[in-house]
Amino acid sequence: MVDYAIRQIVYVTMLIIQVSGDMHSASADLASIFQMEQQVNNVLSELVSQTETKLGIIRQYLKEYEQSVINETMDDKNEFMERLAGNPIHAYRLMKRLYFDWQLIEKEIKTDNWQSTLIKLEEVRNNEKFPKEEDFLGATSALVRLQDTYELNITELVRGNLRGRQTHAELTALDCLFMGKHAFDEGAYARAVEWLEESYILAGLENNQTIRQDHIMEVIQQAIDKHDEALHEAQQRMAVLSDTKSFRLPLKEKPAVLQRNEMIRSRKYDKDDAAKFNALCRGESLLSEEILGQLKCWYETHKEPYLFLMPIKIEQNSIRPAIYTFHDVLSDLEIETIKELATPLLARAKVLAKEAGSKTTVSNVRTSKTAWLEDKLHPMLHRISQRIALVTGLKVNSSFDEAEILQVANYGIGGHYSPHHDYLMKGKTDEELGKMNARELATGDRIATFMFYLNDVERGGSTAFPRAGVAVKPVKGGAAFWYNLKRNGQGDPDTLHGACPVLLGHKWVSNKWIRETAQSFNRPCLLDPDE
Repeated sequence: MVDYAIRQIVYVTMLIIQVSGDMHSASADLASIFQMEQQVNNVLSELVSQTETKLGIIRQYLKEYEQSVINETMDDKNEFMERLAGNPIHAYRLMKRLYFDWQLIEKEIKTDNWQSTLIKLEEVRNNEKFPKEEDFLGATSALVRLQDTYELNITELVRGNLRGRQTHAELTALDCLFMGKHAFDEGAYARAVEWLEESYILAGLENNQTIRQDHIMEVIQQAIDKHDEALHEAQQRMAVLSDTKSFRLPLKEKPAVLQRNEMIRSRKYDKDDAAKFNALCRGESLLSEEILGQLKCWYETHKEPYLFLMPIKIEQNSIRPAIYTFHDVLSDLEIETIKELATPLLARAKVLAKEAGSKTTVSNVRTSKTAWLEDKLHPMLHRISQRIALVTGLKVNSSFDEAEILQVANYGIGGHYSPHHDYLMKGKTDEELGKMNARELATGDRIATFMFYLNDVERGGSTAFPRAGVAVKPVKGGAAFWYNLKRNGQGDPDTLHGACPVLLGHKWVSNKWIRETAQSFNRPCLLDPDE
């Protein structure tokens, strides 16, 4: 009966894998999921308490029996039983145990606490925010992504050290085994071996509590064989595998830990956008001392009366392309209002689909949830749009198609956005443009991006521009601004940018994409056709 009940509980919890989910992609959902887990904990704690009560009654019965016979033990069983039967106190306690005590035991055994537990767990599981298989796999992928981007030492990572910040969260040997198997299934054999080897070490430290070392060793050998086989095939094809998928030498020749350290020490960026992006996310400087010496900060009013008493605080991040940070452009009240308006509207972020005829699709290129807020939703939103216009000197009224409505994004576990350009139309063929909405074509491309940072991020979360060689760190109340198009109307390829994964904490941003057509007199063309 107990085995059956346990199987039923496992079945209830495993039903979650039948439906796709995306609770891992936003920190706003994670807080509610932790609260949900507290409900599960309460249900299971109640079950444990009830079960311990049952076991306590049974143990008391056994204890009384032992106390009755422990001092009456004899070699002859028949003589022993006669001795017990001849003692009136033993006789009384025998009758009490088999009449009164047994009724209590029988009542407890017949009471089915498992079924009520199953019903309560079912109620929690039916919550739409209950994690699904996609969330588990998403959280797993996020850890691997963080490891790749920030070159995290796996031994420190599993012990809760996140780039110098020690936390109380740790992984077990079984957790590392799951990570290794996930990396293996994704074809990331180099990472798989690293996770599996760490799992083997932890299993020894745990005395095989969560998983046995001999089982892990079998999986490690499979991963090593698969890695070396894939590396050999790539070398024959003269192909280059990523550092996540493969080391540079067979693992049978040199251990994983030595090869990983050598790869980190010998890395070169050259024109590799991905490598530069990761380096910027780690906080490395890619600008020369000469260029750094030309960057400056200043106050600006644009001769606007509104800004005389509160001038704009401008920090220059890059000269070409021009990238700026505007500090203290949102108040705490405005930030909280934006988040409150956006939270009930958050949905998994989508990107433009590559398939012909498709508009948008969910993609692992961007892991976040977004909401869109029209100015008419709250008077404060209109005031914020007016402020953007004063700061940038551009027209941003979304009612007149001068800009898009405000987008709010919330990043979850390892939340990121791979390097991309914000312009939508440049570089597209006539056929592709012909499939776009006529109204959107009339508004023109995204000439500029104004990105508010709604909170400080404890670790990670910067906006990195690999070709410009700079990263903008999120500062609550500040905003990043850059032009996506040159003055000649062509896309600026050097504005390639991405959102670094959130390593610790959470991240809220809000974007206002300003459209091209309405800015003809606000940002006119120059005489130089290449500018």
